[in-house]
Amino acid sequence: MENTGTDDRIEELRRRVDEVDLELIRILNERARIVQEIVAIKGDAGKPLFDPRREEEILRRVAEQNEGPIYDTSMREIFELILHRIRDLEVQREEFR
Repeated sequence: MENTGTDDRIEELRRRVDEVDLELIRILNERARIVQEIVAIKGDAGKPLFDPRREEEILRRVAEQNEGPIYDTSMREIFELILHRIRDLEVQREEFR
């Protein structure tokens, strides 16, 4: 009988994880759209598209604001990947123009 309660709790937590995953997808795509808008504005203004100081500022802030349980270094790596993949999106977009 106790197994049923455990299974129910696991299923409830999995549903919550699924909801968080969907929210992450939505937020990451929103972030990508905002970055695309910034890139378009910078392109029109003739400004450099990549700003390594800005990227480092973002990564530093991510580590500072991280409350865990994910380690700061791991959170930084996750955000580095996000930043690089969104930048890759812009490179691919330019290739198809």
